[in-house]
Amino acid sequence: MIHEESFEGVGLSSNVYVLKSLEGFCIFDASGHPDLLSFLISAGIEKDRILGVFLTHGHYDHVTGLVSLLGANIKAFINQKDRSLLESYLGPREVSDISEGISLLEKIGLKALPTPGHTPGSTCYYSEGERLLISGDTVFADGYFGRTDLKGGSDSDMKASLKYLSALEVKSLLPGHGNYILDGGSKAISLALSNANYLL
Repeated sequence: MIHEESFEGVGLSSNVYVLKSLEGFCIFDASGHPDLLSFLISAGIEKDRILGVFLTHGHYDHVTGLVSLLGANIKAFINQKDRSLLESYLGPREVSDISEGISLLEKIGLKALPTPGHTPGSTCYYSEGERLLISGDTVFADGYFGRTDLKGGSDSDMKASLKYLSALEVKSLLPGHGNYILDGGSKAISLALSNANYLL
């Protein structure tokens, strides 16, 4: 994990998660720093062993690092419902639909789960075997959920997504902001659903 506070001087940024497999590294979210690649290299992640970057959604604080990653010919994937959102910040970019990265996700034991609400294309990544969820801005470790009042947000979609996630077994919860938790992820999701039902 590269925590959001590591990216100084750029305003808001996301956390960035790196999963290692035998073949190389997969990156999850791209931070609010345009030179994310330099942070990855300083963390000992070889540029030529980065297999791809998977985005949880298209907000600038999660995608700006694509400037350096795409410049190094690293493949990026996003739910196409958020492509226009990404391009509103970065302009036209060669970013593929998540469906084209399914085989790569399967190699590291993850599934892409559409979880709209924060944005139309919000996506979580789940490992059933590890009971691990990379949740972006859908749900956070403190039992709260992402904003639904921004363009493309939806109260009803958020509640439906949280209900869907609450049926999963989640031990480790790796959110887009704040701290992660390695035990008790399902409790955080259940609390977020309760909070959403009350607040939305």
